[in-house]
Amino acid sequence: MALKQAHYVQNLLQSAHPHIGIEIKTIQSLGDNQQETPLPEIGAKGLFTAEIESELLSQKIDLAVHSLKDLPSTLPEGLIYAGSPKREDARDVFISHKWRSVEDVPTKSTIASGSTRRKAQFLEQRSDLEFADLRGNIETRLNKLKTEGWDGLIMAAAALHRLNMSDQITRYLDPLQFVPAVGQGAIGLELKQGREEVGQLVDSIIDTKTTQCCQAERLFLAHLEGGCSTAIGCWGRMENRRFLITGYTAAANGSKVLRKSLKGMPADSNQLAQQLAEEFEQAGAKELLAG
Repeated sequence: MALKQAHYVQNLLQSAHPHIGIEIKTIQSLGDNQQETPLPEIGAKGLFTAEIESELLSQKIDLAVHSLKDLPSTLPEGLIYAGSPKREDARDVFISHKWRSVEDVPTKSTIASGSTRRKAQFLEQRSDLEFADLRGNIETRLNKLKTEGWDGLIMAAAALHRLNMSDQITRYLDPLQFVPAVGQGAIGLELKQGREEVGQLVDSIIDTKTTQCCQAERLFLAHLEGGCSTAIGCWGRMENRRFLITGYTAAANGSKVLRKSLKGMPADSNQLAQQLAEEFEQAGAKELLAG
């Protein structure tokens, strides 16, 4: 998936700037090298980005391409989130070879996911379900669904869309109920501060609405100090000339949940994100995420 996204960005840049040469460099991250360990047990922020950021700071590379949901909301000093191309589908999906919907899944069935957020959201609806930890690339996950005999798995729609594997999807999940991870479905472009010549090239492929929505989501995440190993989600979008943002936090077992949306003018997206985060904090969101 990472290489697929890098080639996608390469093609965008090449189309906008035919005169430049672009080389892709693959860098293994800590998260890539610990595929068998559940994310909450590793727990480190920057799990999929630290090694790449080190090369960015030393200018061994000019631009980093990430799945934005993996990019921490607070970046190392000297690095900036430059924006995102147009976002793919932000929703999660349910995949099963046995059942047509989540509602059809019998009691005590096993659902696979490596995400604390996804588990909490399912357990809120179906506390009778059991979960198996699942990591690895998309093909590995789909193969394990067959070989392990699980009843279903949950993953991001965008990953399947980008790999032309949408036919594997059983059901799209309602993003107001199953609130996506911050930045889900978007590619995040990161560069070193002060590299104006690189920034000018990147600006030509940035989608303003996507970046505005994702920036608001990242502000929500940063305020609540959430990470990829906590049950937190946020989804910003533009509808009918208004900006809407939905936040979500929960206890890991789905027993206590905070979910709320705000709406306002697009120009106020960051303020709305900040307001939403403050309301969540007052309602005890940080304690939920910590415990």
